[in-house]
Amino acid sequence: MTGRAHEMPTARRRLITFKEGLKHLRVGRTKAYELINAGKIIAYKQGHQTMIDADSIDTFQAALPRIEPGSLKLTRGRRHA
Repeated sequence: MTGRAHEMPTARRRLITFKEGLKHLRVGRTKAYELINAGKIIAYKQGHQTMIDADSIDTFQAALPRIEPGSLKLTRGRRHA
């Protein structure tokens, strides 16, 4: 043994700032916090800064349901009620 028996294996996380996470997710702050609270994306605190796990964004986006061809109704404009 090399004296490193007590060291934890280093797991590399791709952490990005909360602001960068908003850009990757293409959502606003409220929706991002909803996704974090629902456990759909992973976030960490680094001091006062919230960091988002970029891999969790990729996983979340990969799990989004696909829109099936022909399932969308096309409209020319919105009608106001």
